[in-house]
Amino acid sequence: MNLPKNRKDDYTEDAISRRIKYLHEYSGFEATQLTKSTIDPQLTKGNIENLIGFTQVPVGAIGPLKINGDHAKGEYYIPLSTTEGALISSFNRGARVITLSGGANVVVVRDSIQRAPFFELENLFKAREFIEWIGKQFVWLQQIAQSTTNNGKLLNYNAFMQGKIVFLRLNFSTGDAMGMNMITKATHEVCKYISGHFPIKHYSLESNMAVDKKPAHINSILGRGKTVSAEVVIKKNILSKFLHTTAHQIEKAYHRQVTGSFLAGTMGVNGHYANGITAMFLACGQDLANITESSVGYSSVEVIDEDLYVSVNLPSLVVGTVGGGVSLPTQRECLELIGCYGTGKSKKFAEIVAATALAGEISLEASIVAGDFVSAHEKYGRNKPKQDVPQIRN
Repeated sequence: MNLPKNRKDDYTEDAISRRIKYLHEYSGFEATQLTKSTIDPQLTKGNIENLIGFTQVPVGAIGPLKINGDHAKGEYYIPLSTTEGALISSFNRGARVITLSGGANVVVVRDSIQRAPFFELENLFKAREFIEWIGKQFVWLQQIAQSTTNNGKLLNYNAFMQGKIVFLRLNFSTGDAMGMNMITKATHEVCKYISGHFPIKHYSLESNMAVDKKPAHINSILGRGKTVSAEVVIKKNILSKFLHTTAHQIEKAYHRQVTGSFLAGTMGVNGHYANGITAMFLACGQDLANITESSVGYSSVEVIDEDLYVSVNLPSLVVGTVGGGVSLPTQRECLELIGCYGTGKSKKFAEIVAATALAGEISLEASIVAGDFVSAHEKYGRNKPKQDVPQIRN
């Protein structure tokens, strides 16, 4: 039997209660907390189906974090949602060090999102001819794509040929939306035009070369979403006082860890981008599956005299400040806390994410080098709920 649904309105309290009752009868579980929320279920239309309740993940704040970006300028208190003890304390320490060092310099280098259809031609000669034809038709293809949306624009493309198969990686701008639904519709119309004007044997809307929600080298090289870089120079006295280490010690450990990453075959070289990015995505209503590509990136350190230069590069940060889950009440409030809700805010949000990742890298690396990694997690990261003590019978 399928879960109960109300075809007229599946977001009423009655519809939710019927599903909860069904699941109780099926599995015996008791929903004592899942259905308790201040959020109106009607607000989740377009975000979820078969609604049965709301998970509630703790949200902490770090800061102030000073950022010197093109779009994010000033000091910010950053909301992070997590269940991992010690994470907030660690990122807060990194934010403090960055702020005392004059702030993180941050820039958005590229901004585009991709769909990548493939086309099957008669043979490789036709495939080569097809690529040449696409180049001549591209201005018209841009107009077709833009006719489907007020906010999206087909910027350019990359063509890859494998025998008689041609892969087109189409690069779109999508304003302040993450934009995958937007560009899917645009790509559909582009493919329809192509198939009607060139002898195509077969095509598919997505070849997997857009690499949505998967880590991939092509995203690291060509970018996906926002490509963002951040840097900071930490003075010797700040390293000693707040991180209990030196620039040379951190640089030496970093190079050993890069070697370890190569030997392990990791994609990207970083300490824990995923921690900060996940916590920000969860707090701020981003598509959590995009953590997969967004967390692939590269950290670098360098000793300058006795000071430490640290940089991070996020080549495929997929974020949005309109659409999706950002308008849900708690997510909107978290975005409003950092001035990133709504139109014209996505690049600012991307810069704040990159600066936050930088804070996390600095604190983690220092903690490992200084030897307080274990003690910090013992102090902040051990949730020890009281256990029922078994009664001993004589």
